[in-house]
Amino acid sequence: MGETAMPLNYDIVEAVPVTLVYDRVHFWIVGCGGTGSFLVGLVVRIALDLIRSGKPTKITLVDPDRVEAKNTIRQCFCEAEIGRNKAQTLAMRYSLAHDLEIEAIPLAFGPQWIAYQSYWGDRPNTLTILMGCVDRASGRRSLHQALDRNRYRTQKSVWWIDAGNGDRHGQVLVGSSLSVDPNDYRLTKLGCLSLPSPGIQAPELLVDKPEELQENRLSCAELARLARQSPIVNAQAATIVADLALDLVNGELTRFAAYFDLRSGTKYRYITPKAVNGAIASFAQTNSMPSG
Repeated sequence: MGETAMPLNYDIVEAVPVTLVYDRVHFWIVGCGGTGSFLVGLVVRIALDLIRSGKPTKITLVDPDRVEAKNTIRQCFCEAEIGRNKAQTLAMRYSLAHDLEIEAIPLAFGPQWIAYQSYWGDRPNTLTILMGCVDRASGRRSLHQALDRNRYRTQKSVWWIDAGNGDRHGQVLVGSSLSVDPNDYRLTKLGCLSLPSPGIQAPELLVDKPEELQENRLSCAELARLARQSPIVNAQAATIVADLALDLVNGELTRFAAYFDLRSGTKYRYITPKAVNGAIASFAQTNSMPSG
């Protein structure tokens, strides 16, 4: 019996880029643990390049947690940093290394922080990129809610890039809108103005897992198994987040989802009408947002 040929996928050819007009960029890295700690150094380099090209750029790091001894293996920390707040530690490290001011907030992210930042300096045209590197649904719900600031804007000024991973695999999703109406995602040859939130593309991201609930009764062995990951997987997730963020600020983003496996590689979902409509179809059928 002969082999069945795999159908060709022309999405990469038909994809359109996200089109944005902005004066300034504000990167937020929310969660400075496994993925976030590796991501900071990459974002700093993107920021330096933007600044040198004339685009004022700001970086804010957010994380309430402190560095623990176990973090020095799978996260980008060393023993000398044990006991220090993660966001503040990374901000100090990279500020000193690159003579760049980096803001650190040692708290859990609040979506209202974005809602109140209507202006930066005297210019309202700021592109805000939220890079979610959190490992709990509650954190992702806060990032999802922050996109509400885009509700009445044709050009979305706040974008969320979410990273999540398992032991050797993971996904990175990009979005800017809470709408599940396909008419709000019309694409033209000139570009794309909006993409569905990662929370719409993958609603399960907003739902608490059993191990996240205070009342969970998982054993220590079960919790240890759930936490077991490759020491490389977070660095890979960070690289993909930075790659998509770089394309976004350069007006070259034609991908809005990446699914990677350390053994088999990375597959992308490209920005085409079919792919975008497919991403919101299953969510729209529920007719409601996940509770939380």
